[in-house]
Amino acid sequence: MSAHAVHPLPDPALAGIRDRLTQQFALHRRGARFWAAFQDMQQEITRDHPRDSVRLCNAMADMAEDLGAVEHAQLIDGNTGCTPR
Repeated sequence: MSAHAVHPLPDPALAGIRDRLTQQFALHRRGARFWAAFQDMQQEITRDHPRDSVRLCNAMADMAEDLGAVEHAQLIDGNTGCTPR
């Protein structure tokens, strides 16, 4: 018997974000332009989904970790909000 990882369904609020982050990382690696694009996308998410911004920003941090932009993503709690620009 083999076990398969269960992947959650894609979050519509994050539609396209992973692709956009991947493109930016391919272009700029860990440089300032990648992080500027990351913050722009974070602001877009928080503007469009203010009630779910903590979860969505944490999901973006996980994406950055998956890409290799950071070794360990720093997650936020409900009191700090997303990284201000």
